[in-house]
Amino acid sequence: MADDLIQMARAVQDAALATEGVASLGTGRWAEAATYGAGEKVTGVVVSPNEVRVHIVANYPPSEPLQALAERVRQRATSKAGGRPAMVVVEDIEVVQDENL
Repeated sequence: MADDLIQMARAVQDAALATEGVASLGTGRWAEAATYGAGEKVTGVVVSPNEVRVHIVANYPPSEPLQALAERVRQRATSKAGGRPAMVVVEDIEVVQDENL
């Protein structure tokens, strides 16, 4: 069971990180956002029996509204979540270096 949750968390993590506009995954603000398995943890994705929660750090300036980015991540995460609904937390933003400055 724990191996299945880790595999799901990894799949969701990969899908979120492959989304344009996502700089990285967050670690949680008050509690660590991670899924734990035997000797392993997947940071930024919390898989629970009822949902999957993805903590993202978005690029700034964004190429689209943050709500639209979160929705795209949610759709990708849902497709990997084994029937669980997905929730996206925009935890932070990261300034993208502009070579023109």
